[in-house]
Amino acid sequence: MISLRRSITLKIIFLVLGSTCIVLSLVIELMYSSSKKLIRAEAETNAVHLVSSLANHVEQEFILAAHSADQLASFLGTSAWTERPLLDHIRRMVGQNHSVFGSAVAFLPFGFSPEIERYAPYFYRSDEQIHFVQLANESYNYFEKDWYRIPATERKSIWTEPYFDDGGGNVAMTTYARPMSGEDTGGTPAKLKAIVTADISLESLNKLVNEKAIYSTGFCFVISKKGTLVTSRYPERVMKQSIFDVADDSKHPGASAIAQAMLTEPSGFHDIGPGFTGVDSYLAFTRMDPPGWTLAAILPKHELFAKVDALRHETLLLAALGIVLLAVAAILVARSISRPVRQMAGETFKVAEGNYDIDLSSIRSIDEVGQLARSFTRMTEGLKERERIKDTFGRYLTQEVVKRLLESKDGLKLGGEIREISIMMSDLRGFTALSSSMSPEQIIKFLNRYLGRMVEIILDHRGIIDEIIGDGILAFFGAPESLNNHPELAVACALKMQLAMEEINTQNEADGLPHLEMGVAVNTGEVVVGNIGSEKRAKYGAVGAQVNFTGRVEAFTVGGQVLISRSTREKLSDKLEIGNALNVGMKGVPGKVELYDVRGIRGDYEAHLEHRDESLQRLVTGIPARVFGMDQKILDSTGKQATITGVSLKSARLILWDEILQWDDVRLLIKNEDAAGEDFEIYGKVMTVGRLDDGLEALVRFTSVSPGAYKLLRQLLAPS
Repeated sequence: MISLRRSITLKIIFLVLGSTCIVLSLVIELMYSSSKKLIRAEAETNAVHLVSSLANHVEQEFILAAHSADQLASFLGTSAWTERPLLDHIRRMVGQNHSVFGSAVAFLPFGFSPEIERYAPYFYRSDEQIHFVQLANESYNYFEKDWYRIPATERKSIWTEPYFDDGGGNVAMTTYARPMSGEDTGGTPAKLKAIVTADISLESLNKLVNEKAIYSTGFCFVISKKGTLVTSRYPERVMKQSIFDVADDSKHPGASAIAQAMLTEPSGFHDIGPGFTGVDSYLAFTRMDPPGWTLAAILPKHELFAKVDALRHETLLLAALGIVLLAVAAILVARSISRPVRQMAGETFKVAEGNYDIDLSSIRSIDEVGQLARSFTRMTEGLKERERIKDTFGRYLTQEVVKRLLESKDGLKLGGEIREISIMMSDLRGFTALSSSMSPEQIIKFLNRYLGRMVEIILDHRGIIDEIIGDGILAFFGAPESLNNHPELAVACALKMQLAMEEINTQNEADGLPHLEMGVAVNTGEVVVGNIGSEKRAKYGAVGAQVNFTGRVEAFTVGGQVLISRSTREKLSDKLEIGNALNVGMKGVPGKVELYDVRGIRGDYEAHLEHRDESLQRLVTGIPARVFGMDQKILDSTGKQATITGVSLKSARLILWDEILQWDDVRLLIKNEDAAGEDFEIYGKVMTVGRLDDGLEALVRFTSVSPGAYKLLRQLLAPS
């Protein structure tokens, strides 16, 4: 392997030999395939002729049998006779026609004599002798047999379906049955007198069909009009299986269609594979008239293509010899090429050191060596351009953007396009204020843990991270890669992020960090996306009114909540699990805006938030607290007196005497009775405000809870 990597001589040899082997293989295979097609066409013609010839031979047996019965019927219908001459004629007909197994003259009721209701003498062959049996007996009601009933009713000659003649010839047979009538003296057609029959034994027919050799292992068989096996190389299948039973047992996908074609088409030729016989074969068939049955032949492919397969083996042997001779020539040519190439190898060390300023202009030849030198120069120019693109990767945040740069010549140009996307904005409630009481190490540890998990979820949902500002994340879905399901991806991502907060808070609690909650907003609309910035510093991002609107929606979220806009809900109405609908007023937006609290999403990205227990436990003794308002994450310096009258792990009910508004962000400070400890700190958002006779009642949803406050809440909620 090392020698191959380092030697252009070996590479040329393998290239020449490899391509030659491929070409030779294709040529040999093409010749083999073409030869097989020609042989198949010839085989189809020969098979049709073979089957037709055998069918004609078999047809003669049926024609002779039918002709014998016709002659007997004509004679008996136009001559006067008694019982003894009748029996002699039947016996003589059977004895003189070896194609006929047996013959009967079955009279209509009282047709033979007014005193005899049934009369049907029957002569047949057995043990090389002619035997007689009277079919007009109690155990053999010939009036119900198809060979009597059908021609007597339809007044025409027929060949019956194969059957076992129990009580007659006692063998499997088929019968030619012809109505017999005479003429009266006036020349008008007389009434039907009897049915004259001629039987052919299926055993003799099977022997006749199987005597014909089809190559070494091929064979023939016959099926009736209904598909019943009349002859077979497996005698146990005769009259017990049909061609459809054989088709069902095979693994050929078109077996049933081929079986149907054998009954409906006059002739045919099909590739039946190995399913019918276990050997890959062709099937040829033709109709025999009489009796309307089908004769088929199985032609094994390995025998059919034996000569072309032998020719292919000889061709492969000659090709192998030619490849050996070609290898010798390739070695000589490769060595003559590799010498000048080695002279250029020294320049490659400069490329290895990162120096792409290669000058090979001194090589002016127009042969392959000169082309190689010019190609090498173009390659180094391409490497220089690719390095320039790699230097710009620091401007971009995701693999999708990098892919876009590498695939497009205009990827680095400033500019954008209008596109509908889904925008997601998340923010930790109360983190800015809480971080003032945390050490730098704690802040970095928490942010790395939080952002690492959030970024992973966003990228898993094919999102693009536009900005990360402190604990806030702005991401969008649907650009630069166009995604038809970007609203679904955005909402599912937001839900998965909320679910991940439980794991993050568990780790925070173990490390003595605050219990924080996150609010997430999703909005869908048209924005401008593209490269934003300058030639020195740029980013791929989104700008527009819908981005600002998403930020306003996020401001109304509380911890553990995902709020979406009307436009996003309309895209996903049949997949969303909606909790509450909020009607809020927004700065710069006329009228009320309807927002939706999403609890889950169904479909390919299914996710559901756990049920929130909003019930509060009433406190027997209120807990005094101070409430500080917040404006743009800046705390008021003065606080309002309040009493906490009910709590849960997520919210609290307050009684106040000073003004407070719905959707205000607040900070609750609870006195720590332990003089050595710090006061308990909780951040939240005012969800509802109601007036009392002597003050206000407000419901505050927690967004951030310090470890001490979280411990206090658990103590208050613990069973007494």
